[in-house]
Amino acid sequence: MKRHLKTYPAPRFWPIRIKEREFAVRPSPGPHPLNYSIPLGIVLRDVLNYATTIGEAKKILSERKVMVDGKVRTDYKYPLGLMDVLHLRPSNEYYRVLPHPVKKLSLVKISPEEATFKLVRVAGKRILKGGRVQLNFHDGRSYSIKVDDPFNIQVGYKLYDTVKLTIPEGEITDHIPLEPGAFVCVIGGSNIGKYGEVVESPATRSKDQLVKVRIEGVESTVTLKYLFPIGKGSPIINISGVVS
Repeated sequence: MKRHLKTYPAPRFWPIRIKEREFAVRPSPGPHPLNYSIPLGIVLRDVLNYATTIGEAKKILSERKVMVDGKVRTDYKYPLGLMDVLHLRPSNEYYRVLPHPVKKLSLVKISPEEATFKLVRVAGKRILKGGRVQLNFHDGRSYSIKVDDPFNIQVGYKLYDTVKLTIPEGEITDHIPLEPGAFVCVIGGSNIGKYGEVVESPATRSKDQLVKVRIEGVESTVTLKYLFPIGKGSPIINISGVVS
């Protein structure tokens, strides 16, 4: 079904009950894939309990009371995904989407100061005309920077590094490289939702490269594609206080 989504085949981490409703909300095409996002309608109804029906969630959105990454969103199908910042204007509440060991994705309450920025991971790079390099991020954003030698693309921002962006402007203010000492969160695999410190730099930037990470005092190997740097030695975002 291309335009609709039934409850049974919907992602299992969505907080919906299979036998209560026949249809779920199919996310609109956007910055995050279906299997790693939650539609805003379900977030308002089933996660935050601000609505009892999708109709009520639509009304809340139509009143322009919900912002994602500093921009008003009125589509109840809009996909909310990893590291997105959710702002509910009437109650002045802020949340960040983080990985969870059971729920896969969870909302963590953050302060207004922390809601002024977002962390995005470098998912790709390409060379543009005029001596510029374009960085592509995990949430579909892109950012072009002027460099002296665009062909020396291994210098500076590397694949799977993280950059700190202001929202909604989208300007880079910091760079968190994936290197020894980096504090990372695991966004997939058997260690999803756990946090640790990188012990050794990855030999290559291949997505299936294994990286040594110290998690809860124990060294483990985690696939590179599942690592998301969130700080240098310690996290720069709040990682506690998950919304049930």
